[in-house]
Amino acid sequence: MATPVLEAIARETAGKNPMSKERKIGNVPAILYSRGKETEKVLLNKKELEKILAQYGTSSRLGLDYNGERHYAVIKEIQRDTIKQQLLHVDLQKLNDNEKVKLAFPIHVSNREAVESSSEIVQLRLSEVEIYTYPKDLPDKVEIDARILKDRDAITVGDLNIAGNENIEILSDKSTIVASLVYTTKI
Repeated sequence: MATPVLEAIARETAGKNPMSKERKIGNVPAILYSRGKETEKVLLNKKELEKILAQYGTSSRLGLDYNGERHYAVIKEIQRDTIKQQLLHVDLQKLNDNEKVKLAFPIHVSNREAVESSSEIVQLRLSEVEIYTYPKDLPDKVEIDARILKDRDAITVGDLNIAGNENIEILSDKSTIVASLVYTTKI
């Protein structure tokens, strides 16, 4: 999967009123953190950001076109309006290719339909996993195959698609249960 790219524009203003105006015209205020450097205030296009979040999620690496240069970053935090769920603010961390990063990735379950029935469903017990790796080794997604449950009672962290990658350190115990098959009862 290709790295998504987002344009970032430097912003000079801060505060409630100027940021409300920016949100109304389709921009989302953001902060770009970088180790050893001053924090930068930027604006991101709301539509493009929402599109990237829907397709890639929050933990994937993204390219930022900023000040005529391409930088790579990850989303560290998203603030949304509690009622309308509109984007209010985003915190980004600039990546350094020579420095490992710690990120939490959501776990995607594939092939559920192959094991689920009217009386059995896949119950996800762990929704995300923390990893520690270099930016170049960040996975596109963390995934498990539910078909494993045809042969075993549970799927563990050791069954994740990234578990065999020697460049990625999983910070959870490999025996931690990620998902299991549970039986439903009729009422």
